[in-house]
Amino acid sequence: MSLENNALKEWAIKYAVLGFAVFPLQPHNKTPATSNGFKSATTDIQQINTWWDNNPDYNIGIATGTASNGLLVLDLDEDDKNNKHGSEATREWLTQKETDFPKTAMVRTGRGGVHMLYYGQGGNRTNILPGVDVRGEGGYIVAPPSIHPNGNPYKWLCPFPPSIATADRTVYAFIHQKDHSFDMTPFGTGQIIPEGQRTDALIKLIGSLKSKGLSDQAIQAAVRAENEECCNPPLTDYELGKQVFPAINRGWKEERPYKVNFNPKTGSFQKGKNNGLEMAAMDKVEEKDPEWLIPGYAPKYQITSLAGEGGSGKTTVWCAIAAAVSSGERSFMESCIPKDWVKREPQKVMFFSAEDSYEFTLKRRLRKNGANLANIFSIDVADDRFQDVKFNNPFLERLLAHHRPALCIFDPIQAFVPPEIRMGDRNAMRSCLAPLIGYGEKYGTSFLIIEHANKQSGVWGRKRIADSADIWDISRSVLMSGSTNGGGVRYLTHEKSNYGPLEETILFTIEDEVVVFKGNTTKRDRDFVVEESFNTRQKPQRDEAKEFILDFIKDGEKEVSELDEMAKAMSISKNALKNAKADLRAEGRIKTWSIGYGENKRYLIRLLEASSYSQ
Repeated sequence: MSLENNALKEWAIKYAVLGFAVFPLQPHNKTPATSNGFKSATTDIQQINTWWDNNPDYNIGIATGTASNGLLVLDLDEDDKNNKHGSEATREWLTQKETDFPKTAMVRTGRGGVHMLYYGQGGNRTNILPGVDVRGEGGYIVAPPSIHPNGNPYKWLCPFPPSIATADRTVYAFIHQKDHSFDMTPFGTGQIIPEGQRTDALIKLIGSLKSKGLSDQAIQAAVRAENEECCNPPLTDYELGKQVFPAINRGWKEERPYKVNFNPKTGSFQKGKNNGLEMAAMDKVEEKDPEWLIPGYAPKYQITSLAGEGGSGKTTVWCAIAAAVSSGERSFMESCIPKDWVKREPQKVMFFSAEDSYEFTLKRRLRKNGANLANIFSIDVADDRFQDVKFNNPFLERLLAHHRPALCIFDPIQAFVPPEIRMGDRNAMRSCLAPLIGYGEKYGTSFLIIEHANKQSGVWGRKRIADSADIWDISRSVLMSGSTNGGGVRYLTHEKSNYGPLEETILFTIEDEVVVFKGNTTKRDRDFVVEESFNTRQKPQRDEAKEFILDFIKDGEKEVSELDEMAKAMSISKNALKNAKADLRAEGRIKTWSIGYGENKRYLIRLLEASSYSQ
């Protein structure tokens, strides 16, 4: 079976727009076409175009887990040769348990099996039942309309875009059924757990499940399901990570007193909390001026976000910023300040990148931009601990408390949002990002969050990162990167500042992976976007209309109505024709005038110095 040219590329782009990280597989095969396999998966449209332009027949792989917003897939295979029938085994299990899975998006695989897609948390598991595997963190699936080696296509069994459900207690029980006895019934009587009792009840559940010998992963799955189904309101993921999950590894006893707080800084539990009624009187509060990591552009102890399209230089920009902080030198953003005026101590930088290898890419860029590499720290994306680096995970706080970096960078934001949180959910995103604000003051850390800007035509500023929900509002400063229309020059524009006026836009180039300052401008992201829109869409139409006018009147004066009718017949828009006339009049190349009166009035047009423009 063959597909129309570029059909697979178009589908790969559709998946990327939905937040699924894709990568190429060999044609009619499940084998990755890149050396890094699923680790190459991305939502970068430019990279996707490059891959499928190179080979339009590449199959499509989607990385599961956090790379695709927490995609968790039940793989029900059909293998007659080995007598494995995943769908049948799954139905028998559900019948035995007298339950069912949440309705969700499904795909028919090339071998006749089914992929059931959920949003959830977990790793890869194989043969949990004959013909049943799980694809989670560190895995991938083949996506429609890829072609199986047997020639059959993968097909959606639901409308597209798919409606994907969140994994519930039944899904987790199914996944973890080999972990001794995973209790599917709600904790206790299944009654609602009110606010004020939630933490204690969930910690008791941990003790009960540990006594049954469940794995830590299975316990977390059960607690998350209990929290969603019974707690009113459910604890946030941050609250679970800070108050509940530490009990898994700390020998929690059920007789421990009610109302206990976990202090991740000291690694200990503390009884009680401050319920006093004291409040701060404003006349006693000390006023403070903002401090700056990069004067005017990036405030200390707060969140700065940097957004841009693929290829706009975001990674090299943050490497240059990290290099300046680590070395104490002036950054390219301060090039207008005399170098000897910038006196700073070299400081620690911590970064987490889900898109670039620090061995093959980032170390080189940091070094070339002048970094003190001894001051820069990271965890490799292949390290198991990387999956615990989430905005609301206590592990991140422990790293900050231990290393005390002046700057912490996350690239891109999607990789560090917990899989159960949808980026379009404003309340969930605010709760997820809120811990960073407290960490900033507590550990003396400023945060830089990297985001992909959308390529929607005719939008700029905030609307270009609208899919990242609350990030614009919670950021104290927002920077946008992009490309100008001139000779490889790029821009870094300041779009938001809570602590002062917007700074001038920085123009720069990237030469041998080094950011080179080229100057400043008062243009903003809007100006560059509008200019690009004009140059890529409007200007060609206007130029075409101008050529038509000059050719139409090259032999002498004509009636404007006749010109307009011919332009319409040639599918030249009224707006393009109007602008073309205005341009030619301004250039002194045509003249229009009227003759007659009333119903007999006519408008004429002719060339000026017609011989100079004869075709």
